[in-house]
Amino acid sequence: MTIYLADKTDKKAIKRFYKQQNYSASFMGDDSCFYHQKNQQIVAALIISFQQTSPFLHALVVAKGNQGQGLAKQLITHVQQQVSAISCFCQPQLISFYQQQGFVIIQAEQLPTSLQPLFNAYQQQQQNLSCLHWQSSPV
Repeated sequence: MTIYLADKTDKKAIKRFYKQQNYSASFMGDDSCFYHQKNQQIVAALIISFQQTSPFLHALVVAKGNQGQGLAKQLITHVQQQVSAISCFCQPQLISFYQQQGFVIIQAEQLPTSLQPLFNAYQQQQQNLSCLHWQSSPV
C-alpha cells in the first residue's frame, strides 16, 4: 500500500478520518501527516509535529477494519527514513509495539526540552503515559 504525504487539500479528509476513529487529533503548526488509502478512503495516518527541531510522532491511528496488516509499522518505518530522531508518548499497552519499531523508553527529563511542556500537558489528561524515543544508528 502506498504512503502519501498529506497536503493542505487533504486536511479535511484527515480530520474526518480521525473523527470517524473517535480520535481527537490536531495539527500543531509545523506538521507532516502521512497516510495510507484504500478504495479512496484513509485507513491509517500519523502526524509528525516539529516542536522547534524535535520531531514528535502523534496521532498514529489505523481504522479498526484494517488493523493487524502492518500499516502502522509501515508508516513509522517511512517516517524513520525521513528524520534522524523521533519522540512520542504512549499508553502502556502500546510500549511493546513501539519497542519493536526500535523505540526505547526514556524518562520525561530525557525528552528534548521543547517536548517537556507538551508531555506535562498530555500527562494531565492521561497520567500513565510513557515517553519513547527513536534515534537512527550512526553510519
